[in-house]
Order: sequence, then C-alpha cells, then structure tokens
Amino acid sequence: MSSEHVTTPRSGLRVCVVAGDDAAPEVVLPTVALLRELVPDIQFTQALSGREAQERYGEAFPAETRAAIDSADCTLFGASGGPSRPVLWYLRWGKQTYVNIRPVRWLPGYQSPMRQPERIDYVIVRDNLEGMYPPREGALSELGALTSSGSWWQAPPVQETGAYAVRVSTDTQARRVAEAACNLALQRLAAGYPGCVTLGAKYSILPQTDGRFREIVREMVREHPELSYQEFLIDDLGRRMIAAPETLDVVVLGNEHGDILADVASGSIGGLGLSPSACYGAEYAYFEPVHGSAPDIAGKNTINPTAMLLSGAMFLAHYGYREQATRLENAIAHVYSEGHTLPVDQGGSASTSDFIVAVRSSL
Repeated sequence: MSSEHVTTPRSGLRVCVVAGDDAAPEVVLPTVALLRELVPDIQFTQALSGREAQERYGEAFPAETRAAIDSADCTLFGASGGPSRPVLWYLRWGKQTYVNIRPVRWLPGYQSPMRQPERIDYVIVRDNLEGMYPPREGALSELGALTSSGSWWQAPPVQETGAYAVRVSTDTQARRVAEAACNLALQRLAAGYPGCVTLGAKYSILPQTDGRFREIVREMVREHPELSYQEFLIDDLGRRMIAAPETLDVVVLGNEHGDILADVASGSIGGLGLSPSACYGAEYAYFEPVHGSAPDIAGKNTINPTAMLLSGAMFLAHYGYREQATRLENAIAHVYSEGHTLPVDQGGSASTSDFIVAVRSSL
C-alpha cells in the first residue's frame, strides 16, 4: 500500500473501524453506514478503543483491537481525545504510515473568513513519522555528552534545570515524502492543476535537517521535468497560504510544520470540521478527519460530519471506488451549495443527523 491510488476497485476489502473518543463516533458511525450503502461488498469491522475498551477489556488499546487493525487492509479512525491515543500511535508508527495527505479546498457554502476563498484548492503532503514526533525528550544536563554539542553555535546550558527535545530526519523518510508529493503533483497535473511542488521549511536555520530535506525534495522534483518547483521559508509560506493561496498546488512539509500549517489551512476554508486526511504507508493506510474529538459537544448531535465524510471519500478513491467517491463528494458539495442544511459551525442549525440525511438524499 502506497500513497498511489489503486486503479481498479479492490475486491474483498477489509476495513477496521475505530470510532475514537467523545463526539468522534457521532460522525464515524453514520459515515460507515453511507459507505456500506455505496459499496456493499466492503467488509467493515468495528473495534473498541478508549473508555469503551477500558470498560470491556480493562485497557484502552486491547489486543482484540490490535488484532482487528492488523487483519484489516486499512482503518477508519475517528479522533483521539486522549484515551484512544495509543491506537492512533500504533496506526501511525506501528504501521509505519509515513505520509499524511490533507486536501485544502473551499466549496461554496463553507463559511471561510477569507475575502476570496475560491482561490483555495491545494493539498498538503506531510511527513507523518519523524521530526519532533513522537517525543524524544530529556534533561538538559544530558546534552553535554553529545560530541557535536561542542560545535554548536551556542553551547547547551547544561547547568540549567530544563529539558530538550530531539528532532529526527532521515534521508529514507525524506525521500518517501518527496516521492509522495511528486506522485500527487503528477496526478493533479493530469487533472488540470499546475503540477507544482512547494516546499516549506526552515532551511536557513536548520541546514542539516530542513536543509537536507530541501535538497532531497529538489532532487526528486528534478526527476520529473513536467513538474514545477518553488520553495519558501516556513514562516513566509504561512503568510502565502493566507495572502496568495492560489499560488499553491502540492505543499510538502515536515512533521511539526505540517501539523501546524494544516490547521491554519483548515481555518482558511472555514474550520477543522471541513478537513479530511489520509495516512499512507508501504503496507497500510488509515483515514481520519483533521479535527479532534470535540469533548465539549459530545452527545449533542452537533459535530460537523463533513471532514469524516470526505475522509471516507478519500478512502473510496484510494481503493479504486472512484465513481462512488465522486458521488459522495458531489452530494456533500450539493448540500453546501443549497445552503438549507448547514452544520452549526458553518452558520446553520442542522444537527449531525440532519446533515447526514441531506447528504444521503443528495446521493
């Protein structure tokens, strides 16, 4: 399994469903119901996590859930509010899903704060494994033992009480992320987009990590003369995402930079409730909304299901069900364009259930 889509529908597809914490099940379960209607042959198996798993099995990430994930081709995941975090970490680092794909596209009806939101239509390709996540931290006093610390621009304050964090960057991972960005840019070029890869990094200050990432992305793009390339320091890219989003097509970012700027991008189209994502590895994939578990509105039937529904569409497209994915995307777009059944976070009064019913009717 890679970030490249399957060209024909995958038969016998087995999908693990982990609904997640707080309000997340309120969007996951109706999404799965719609996906069942669109492709009855897909086998969905629900596995418990978090508080529900704790009550039933005595632990938040039981062996039964791990086995369900391992026996499936992919996982649909809701969101973690803390209790389900071990599951998410397993999907990410345990299954080595190395790249995170986050589409950023405004649709008519989205309540964007931007003056001309129709300019926003690009995709973020983010390192999903390295950088500063997962956390590798320790006491400052440990840094004095590092051979390289003697050549640093500023000596580590080992006499102070405090902590450090390690940022990891391997050539192997950088090449995988760069390759995924180029493959996506080629797909978008064929669909009429510019075919431009944009790198954002702090290569001016971090030459051995971000600077090396920059070199590898450049090298990979050069292998595809039909693609174009641009690069910006990460802070400048953040400005451009707001001031000139129409100049972006495929944006490739490191882990923590992508984590931050993807949420900025979501805000530019109207909020986290609108943003889907997919994480791909060599042998596995999982799909989840960008938003968190929304504990403040759990049980209120008001969480916006759009991000989860669009993540479901990404899932369908990835496994070759392009017609069904397009139908689902078009149905969502239709509901927003009509403007009669908008979720609460988009200025409407529709409940989660109301929005799902409207999408189903549009299908």
